[in-house]
Amino acid sequence: MSTTHRSLPRPLAPVALACLVLLGVLTAPAHAQVDTPDATAESVNAPGPKPSVWIEPRVSAGVTVSNNGNLSNGGRSEQTLDISPGVRMVADTPRVRGFLDYSLHSLSYLQDTSGDELRHALQAQAVLNAWDQRAFLELSGAIDDQARSALGTPLGSSLADVNRTQTTRFRVSPYLRGRLPGDIDTELRYAWQSANADAADRSDITDQQVSLRLNSNMTGQTLGWTATLLSQDTDYSLARRTRSDSAQVGLVVQPTPQLRFTASVGRERNDILTLQTESYSYNGVSVDWRPSPRTRALVAVDDRYFGTGHNILLEHRTGLTVWRYTDTRAANNDPLQQGTASLGSVYDLLDNLYSGLEPDPIRRAQLIQAELLRLGLPADAQLLQNFLASSNTLQRRQELSLALVGTRSVLTFALGRSRTERLGTFVGLGDDFDQFTSIAQRSWSVRLGHRLTQLTALSVGLTRQVNESNLAGFDTRLTEISVGLTTRLAERTSGTLTLRRTRSNGGFGAYNDTSVAGYVTHRF
Repeated sequence: MSTTHRSLPRPLAPVALACLVLLGVLTAPAHAQVDTPDATAESVNAPGPKPSVWIEPRVSAGVTVSNNGNLSNGGRSEQTLDISPGVRMVADTPRVRGFLDYSLHSLSYLQDTSGDELRHALQAQAVLNAWDQRAFLELSGAIDDQARSALGTPLGSSLADVNRTQTTRFRVSPYLRGRLPGDIDTELRYAWQSANADAADRSDITDQQVSLRLNSNMTGQTLGWTATLLSQDTDYSLARRTRSDSAQVGLVVQPTPQLRFTASVGRERNDILTLQTESYSYNGVSVDWRPSPRTRALVAVDDRYFGTGHNILLEHRTGLTVWRYTDTRAANNDPLQQGTASLGSVYDLLDNLYSGLEPDPIRRAQLIQAELLRLGLPADAQLLQNFLASSNTLQRRQELSLALVGTRSVLTFALGRSRTERLGTFVGLGDDFDQFTSIAQRSWSVRLGHRLTQLTALSVGLTRQVNESNLAGFDTRLTEISVGLTTRLAERTSGTLTLRRTRSNGGFGAYNDTSVAGYVTHRF
């Protein structure tokens, strides 16, 4: 058996160290508490002091049997062993608020369709109150697998390393907040972030930003103003360094506490589209309406150097449902934009829903995890497959998601599409945009988790994804259906058995794959 030893990605050390120190050492004196993973709504809302820190180690062991381990047309079978220790931490103390979820996967491929390897998975985000609610330190980190090419072999839920690379992202941002004479709120912020991929043909990115934001305090006021200065420097390892500077001032009208209008004017200078620095207008308007704590509508439109950008958010929550629609058109750098840590789209939907039921973030995290465990739903499922680009891109992205919660069931539905193109006319950077001028993605998914008994649940998932380019013959289409059974084997031990069928067709990366995966997870 061939064996490939992959060392820990270099940026993981500061990510893990910083987040572990913040969430563990600094918060340990503040009544650290470890709670059982099988928390129910009743136990979460039980009387007693609220926990300020929740730490839950875990270990999983499983095997996946597939009839197409290398995801090829006429591929061969594979059996994969996966041993995965991990830990989840959530903190809500006067000094530190945030979360960390880390796992290490040791994968052994018995038929050598891939080399044995270690894969890391990290989602972490924390804010440290360094000094009297005036000085703060914000940290976030993420390590996950992404597709090298949007038009390469579609991965689905397979463990194969075809078209897959590990990406490490880290962001650190100290900032100061205060109030100047005249009731003026201020924020001075520095942010450093990086994104590094194992793939040698994709750019590593380092970005630095300095910003100053001023705004009048709107408490009890109808009219106000804002002002923003921003300077940004971005360095691409396979391309060139770009520089952007902008200044904006805005007028704010707030006729009621629930409704706010903003109109802004400004200028920005950058060398993103051209080798020479050019100046552009930077004007915009926005409306933010929050008729109730459960409903929000935000519409913002900007005139930028790339044309018209917009940001639309429509969100509504009832006692048993969450509805969310987003529509954005903006300059985007996928590795850096994805640096915002998230525990997954299904988790985020339930977090929004349960925020009204349980405002305390520690107990809400326990409640959501217990519900997902009971129903066998994947918390970390994502709608649109991310792919790596080596330069700044322009992206239009639309997503509609819905969650319905019943007494014994949770149903989630998600629909999304995006269109991405490179900003500028530069070529030879090694990514998909050397060959294609634009890439369009469409995807939808339906997931159902139903509790059969107090100990056992059935889950069903159906996903469809289509990636298309401006050239014929390179499109990919992926359809995946899965049926899973989850049961509690002991108080802190659960087992899952999943049957999955994947079909990929189109002009590139066609294959069929049927797999069965069994896992046992113990939470300490």
